[in-house]
Amino acid sequence: MALNLVRLLILSSLLFVQFSCKRSKIQKSIAELPKSDIAGIDSTLIVPSVADLVIQESDFQYLKLKSKIDFQSENLSQSFPANVHIKKDSVIWISVSVGIEAARCLITQDSIQFLDRINRNYYELSISELSEQFNFDFNFSILQSLLIGNLPFSKRDKDQVVLNSLYTSLFQQARNIKIENQIDNVSHKLTTVLAEDLGGKSKLGVSYSDFFQEVSGGVVPHAIFAKIDVFRGDMVKTSTLDFKHTKFEFLDSELRFPYTIPKSYQKGVIVF
Repeated sequence: MALNLVRLLILSSLLFVQFSCKRSKIQKSIAELPKSDIAGIDSTLIVPSVADLVIQESDFQYLKLKSKIDFQSENLSQSFPANVHIKKDSVIWISVSVGIEAARCLITQDSIQFLDRINRNYYELSISELSEQFNFDFNFSILQSLLIGNLPFSKRDKDQVVLNSLYTSLFQQARNIKIENQIDNVSHKLTTVLAEDLGGKSKLGVSYSDFFQEVSGGVVPHAIFAKIDVFRGDMVKTSTLDFKHTKFEFLDSELRFPYTIPKSYQKGVIVF
């Protein structure tokens, strides 16, 4: 079980934040994510300037979350509670407890580390190794933004904006990834992210919902549902991840990110 939890921590670190609706509705929601030809943009609909696009995002120094994570793949289905601490642009810390702490994860700008407390093992991956495993160009900025419902990459003058009846699309390309961000025209919150790795062809879709107004930090999605399609040759492997937050706090005071590898632990290898 603990090794499965470690795998789940990797995937939850990659993807996202919660849904308050039933599973059938969630599956329908992700299936109905708008299909977009990111390359084929109608230039007549482009807003003159990216500066004209208003996006309401959360700003914070430290964020503390309590969540329930539901993971589904071809080979694994499991749910578990998690505590998450985030220091903006620096560290993401995740602890999973099932009566006792079963696993712990520490994500920095360049690496992901895990402790399997049940089997007394530890695991280490660089962000680049993780990207190779999933055939998708991940980085810390993407992981952090997915957890809080902000844009994966800040707006830039070279981005393109397309108006739709219910939402506005912000098209971006960063490194090897093309992204469509869909922003609600009323709330000005990010509701959908559609991303494709141009090299590996893997795809990531994220849907945000059930927004909650938090005075000190902004508007935060209580529900995030994510789906990733990993392409390996002619094979496609699909995984979904659903976070349900039960509590979150924006803090000015520093949070703890405890992570120490006991001398008795053995280094393990994770194969997806």
